[in-house]
Parts: sequence; structure tokens; C-alpha cells
Amino acid sequence: MNEEDIQKLRDDINRLNGEIIELLAERVNIAKQIGEVKKKLGKPVIDTSREADVYEQVKQLANDMDLDQEGIEKVFKEIIRLSVEAQEEER
Repeated sequence: MNEEDIQKLRDDINRLNGEIIELLAERVNIAKQIGEVKKKLGKPVIDTSREADVYEQVKQLANDMDLDQEGIEKVFKEIIRLSVEAQEEER
């Protein structure tokens, strides 16, 4: 490997970062829609049961892909925090 190889790999990471941001934006937009429905139904923004389900799902996916489950759970805690904040802004 040389410096050019490293740069090509970094370019791949940059591309993936952009894709991740696009997916996060899509997820937040869907969370806002869910927040609107929750508001109409008089439900609270935070649903701890749903959050627990999400954490279990992503930890299983992480395990299937040989990734650190605790690390992935931490990432998703931040993602859910973004979603909750987006829903609260809609209220």
C-alpha cells in the first residue's frame, strides 16, 4: 500500500459518510411524521418500549455483521436522540 491507496480508501469513507448523512436525514424526516401522528393521538414523544426494540434489533444486526454491539447501541442512542429532538420540535 502507498499514500495513493490510502487516499482512495479515504475517498470511499467520505462517500459513505455522505450516504450515512442522507439516510439519517431520511430517518429524521420519518421520525417527524411519526411525531405528528403521536401528537394527534395524544401519545408522548418518548416510547421506551420501541427504543428497547430498536436497540435489540441493531445489536442483532451488528452481531450478524461481526460489529461491536455496544458500540452500535451507542451510535443508535444518538440517532434516537436526534429523532426525539426532531419530534419535540414539531410539538
